Formats: sequence, C-alpha cells, structure tokens
Amino acid sequence: MGTLPKSIDLNQDFQPKNVHVHNTNPFVDPAYIPYSNPYTEKIASLAIDVIREFDLQIIDSWYILPYVVSGYITKTITGKPQIMRHAGSDMSRLLDSPYLKTLFFSIFNKVDKVITYPAMGKVFESYGVPKERLWYNLNISVDTEAFSPEVKPINLSEQTVKAIDDDIPVITYIGKMNTVKGVYELVESASKIKEDFLLLFVTQNTGLTSFQEFIRSRGMEEKSLFMNFVPPWKIPSIIKRSSCVVIPERDFPVAQHTSILSREVLAAGGCLILSKELYDKMRWVGFSENEDILVVDPKNIPEFQTTLEMVLNEQKFRESIKRRARLLSEKVEHFEQYINDITQLYNELLS
Repeated sequence: MGTLPKSIDLNQDFQPKNVHVHNTNPFVDPAYIPYSNPYTEKIASLAIDVIREFDLQIIDSWYILPYVVSGYITKTITGKPQIMRHAGSDMSRLLDSPYLKTLFFSIFNKVDKVITYPAMGKVFESYGVPKERLWYNLNISVDTEAFSPEVKPINLSEQTVKAIDDDIPVITYIGKMNTVKGVYELVESASKIKEDFLLLFVTQNTGLTSFQEFIRSRGMEEKSLFMNFVPPWKIPSIIKRSSCVVIPERDFPVAQHTSILSREVLAAGGCLILSKELYDKMRWVGFSENEDILVVDPKNIPEFQTTLEMVLNEQKFRESIKRRARLLSEKVEHFEQYINDITQLYNELLS
C-alpha cells in the first residue's frame, strides 16, 4: 500500500498554536556556476527575514550541519545570540572530516551556548570551549499531556486507497530505513506470521526504494502501509492506533545513541518492543522487561517472530503492558521542569 497524495493545510497540519513554520521551498535551478543546492544559505537567508519580521531574540539551532552553520551566519548578520545543539551522529560522523572540522571547531568557540550532555563536556573543553558556555541537558523530557493514552487514534483508511479494518492489529515502525535500525529483521520476522495484521512504516528516507523491494521479496506488500512525514504532534495518534511500536535498532555506530521515541511510546500508553541494545543503554529509565516493555534481539528471527505473535494474539497481556508503560512514564518524565530549565537558559542568555 502507498500513501495518497493529498493537499496539506499548512495552518492545520503544521502550525499549532504559537508555532510559525517557514519553508525554504524547493530550489529552482538558476544555472549558476559552480552549481549546488544551497540548503545552508537558504536557511540562513530565511532566518534573517524571520528574525526581522517577528523581532526574535534568540537563535536556537539543532544539528551542526546545516542548522548550526546556518544559525552562525544568521547570528553574524543579525547580532542575535545563538544556542547550538548537537546529536550523536553529527559529532561522531562529521566532526573528523578534514573538510568540516576546522569550520565546526571555529563555530563551537563562537556560539553563545552549547547545549550538550555531561559525557561530552570534556570533549568540548578540549576544543577550547569555556566551561561557562556549556549547558548540560540533564532534564530532557517528554510531554505526557501531548503523548497521552487519551488521544484519538489515527484513521488509517484516510492514508491509503484501500479501506483498512478498524480492528486489524497494527505493528508500527517510525524512523529511518537504515540496516542498523533492524527494520529488515522486523519484516523478515513478520513475514512468517500467519495472522492478519498491518505493518505501518512512518518514514521518509533515501533507503526507501530498496526497502520496499525487500518487502515485495518477502510477500509483505499487501500487508504494508507507508506514511510520509508526519508532524510530531500527530505521532501520539499513530501510537494510539498501534498494537505495538517496534524500535529494533542494532549495531548502531553511535555509542551514546538512545531513543526519545521509546519514551514517547511509554507516555502515550503504547506497547513497546525494544531491541536489547537500546534496552541496555536505557536501563536508567527503569524498564521492567515483559511488564513495561518487551525486549528482543532483532537478529534472532524466531524470537522476534514469537514476540510479535504474542502481541498480536494476547490482548490482555498487550493491554497490561500499555497500562504499566504509562505509569512508568509518569514517574520518569518531568516536562514542566524541562521547560523551566530551557526558559531560564533563554533568560540568562538575554540578560
């Protein structure tokens, strides 16, 4: 199954209250030399316009390439203070590039605040970033009101030309199609299940074509539904419709990488199937295996299959997992504290 092309109401779908979304739009080739698609320059130019139009005070840029670089161009021109945030992938995969590291190191020492994690503090200090410009993100949290078991489930029939039974079990995957994400093992395991169900993939990725070919090779095309980009505030309705959400990541090249999605599933009262690799990295959350979540080794296809079958066939067990997941989330998440911390950071920066 594929997704239906449909018109998008920008205000309704992408701009909830107090959120303004600005799009750089596709780049029309002006045939200049040397040609490139100027993502970084487009974002910076648009950011300058938006800052001037709305009289904005802070640039908060997340992911070094292109957003922190675009933000630094914007900071230089507008004079506004800039916050830099990074991920594991940009620090581990891009930072050592001989074509990028000089630029990255220079920006690290020019932004007003670097939001990072305690384990990265010494790393940034070794790059010459003063301690007072580091801010440790200790209380990152999920909004348990937005990710709530009380949300209305998404109507999947609106996403495809084929009507979908409201009662059909749904196994959901949200994320990229990389092989290290364990998504191929998910399809392999699901292809051996005889019961009726739907595999839902919420993804937009360069590996999608080869992945869909793999699905066809396993005879799973009629049981698979693909959704394109979904605004973050619609993810809870997808979790609500799902019998389970699977995060089967394995052999991930970024050692520090964890999954905020797993905590969103807990908050929304979802049944979560997590890879053992992620489970071991996130034990601090306080998961109880087979009580709050289910844990699998994605490479063990028979075990993976059995776990999926248990979720599909044992409704009482599945619902018990969902209830306990929400209770655990309410203990772990402190969203108001997280917002207060960020607000305090903004105020300190402006003062």
